[in-house]
This record gives sequence, structure tokens and C-alpha cells, in this order.
Amino acid sequence: MKFLSKMERRFGRYAIRELPVIMIAFQVVGYTLSMLAPNTLNMICFDPVLICRGQVWRLLSWVLMPPSELTIFTVIMLFFYYWIARTLANTWGDFYFNIYILGGILITDIGMMLAYPVFLSMGTPAALINIQIMKMFVTTYYIQTSILLAFAFTYPNAQVLLYFVIPIKMSWLGIFEAVMLAYSFYKVGMATPRLVIALSVVNFVIYFLSTRDLRRFSPKQSARKATYRRDGQQGGASVFTRGRSQAKKPSSDPGSRTQAGSTSRRSAGYAKIYPNGARHKCTICGRTELDDEKLEFRYCSKCEGNHEYCQDHLFTHQHIKNGVPGADQN
Repeated sequence: MKFLSKMERRFGRYAIRELPVIMIAFQVVGYTLSMLAPNTLNMICFDPVLICRGQVWRLLSWVLMPPSELTIFTVIMLFFYYWIARTLANTWGDFYFNIYILGGILITDIGMMLAYPVFLSMGTPAALINIQIMKMFVTTYYIQTSILLAFAFTYPNAQVLLYFVIPIKMSWLGIFEAVMLAYSFYKVGMATPRLVIALSVVNFVIYFLSTRDLRRFSPKQSARKATYRRDGQQGGASVFTRGRSQAKKPSSDPGSRTQAGSTSRRSAGYAKIYPNGARHKCTICGRTELDDEKLEFRYCSKCEGNHEYCQDHLFTHQHIKNGVPGADQN
């Protein structure tokens, strides 16, 4: 957890924004290729033989491979996976969601490339078949499954309408998906699909073991964040301090103090101008309003001292007490 926090402070500004949209866009491209130019899929699928011969783009291009045939149910599931992925990205923050998805891709690449020489050294017909079918089973299907498991773990009491009709709790849907994974692992007779299933579970386990402080990703924190944003939209002044070149002037209306809360008082008492001319800077990732004009900043009322956070870290950081992050949780 400390390692990921350090990584976020250093590289969080480089996280891919709108990754759920990009994932769905890749799926749309893959299905379009499968219908209009199916032979193109042979150039982007995961093939360890061709990768070892220099076609290294296949280590990433396989994410375009459609995991199934395009039907009306596939379209519905794409909308569903986009919704849960977007929710997780908003709850965890872009950096942690990037780590989860890109980590799943990396684990799959490493696992399958390590399996290739093992199968090759065995030399049996079954081992050679396992190499050939890698291009069929290495798709984003099990990465999507790991997203569903992560969502069920984060929001166990959330209720969704499966296929827009069937009401079901995410905890039960997650259990059902886990049982189906175990059944598929048991039923399938080939090593390659078993390995792909195992790698998706490994990604899920590694991620949640490395983020043991799950309170920062809890629905309660997400609801608290949504409440702050809603109150800011309904009130006369935003509860967030916008990243602008000029500081926001306090209102002369006495009622504005109750709407703006302590933010205006803090902003007035702790106004800063950083060396690059920025007025707001996130304590965690170091981003300012100069990095992204859409960023919003606010001081944390639970941290001791003058500590300002962007919207990605206001509800996920460890509170600073006596100059030590997380000291109040020990």
C-alpha cells in the first residue's frame, strides 16, 4: 500500500484519464474488425511464436480481440461493464484503476510468455495445441470478469438490473461469477484457458492484497464524495476551490459562510503562489491548476496543517496528524 501511494504521488499525474471509455472503444474496434476485416485479427492476436520473432506489438494489440460474437446481449454487457468500470475509476481514482487494468494485461503477458517455452519444451501434441489456441483465449474477457469481481468486492450491497430486467445484488453476482470461473477452470481440459483464468484471479488477489486499506475505496467514501459535489452544485458557492489563476473572492453575503464552509476561510488564510505561478497544488500527486484547468482542489478538514488535495485524492488520502500520514489510524 505504501509503495502504491508513493507511486501515485510520483506518477499519478500520468494516469490515463477516461480509461473505461478507451476500453469500450477498443472492444468496438475489435468487433468492427471481426465483421469487416476478419483477417486483420490474425495480425493483432496474441501469438508467442510471432512475438519471439519480433512482432512485439502483439503484447498489447490482443486487447482489441473480441472475446465473443457480437449479439444484442454482448452490447448490453458492454454497457454494463462500462458502467462498473467507470464507477470503479471514480471510486478508486484514475491511478489505481490504471494499475488494476494495466496490471492485468501485464500479468497475462508475462504468464503466457513464460508458459510458451514450457509447452515448447514438453513437445507433446497437447502442449503444441495449447500454444496454438493462445490466440483464441487471450482476450479481454477475463479482464472484464476481474473488473466485475472488483466491483462486487467494493460494492457488495449495490443492486443492479442484470440485462436491465433481473434485480440482483452485486455480492451474489460476484459469488456467481467466482463459481462460474471455478467451474470453467475445472471443466476445461486444456492448460491454456486454465492459465488465463488463473492469471485473471491472480491480478484480482494481488491488487487487493496490495491495497489492504480498503476503507479508502469503500462505498461510504464514494457517497461522501458525491454528497460534497451535490452540495456544491446546489449551494451558492462550490465546496471545491476551482483551480483558477485568480483566487476566489469571499462573498459579502453572511449566508455564504455556511454554504462555503471552512473552505473560504482556509483559502483566505493559507493563500499560496507556487514557483510556477500556480495557486493550488495537490499534496499527493503534486498537480496544479496549470496541469489541468478542470482540476478541483480543497483543503482537508481532518488533516493538521495546510494540506490541499485535488478531487482524485481528497477522499482517498491518509489524514496527516503531527506531520505523519495515517497517524490517526494507528
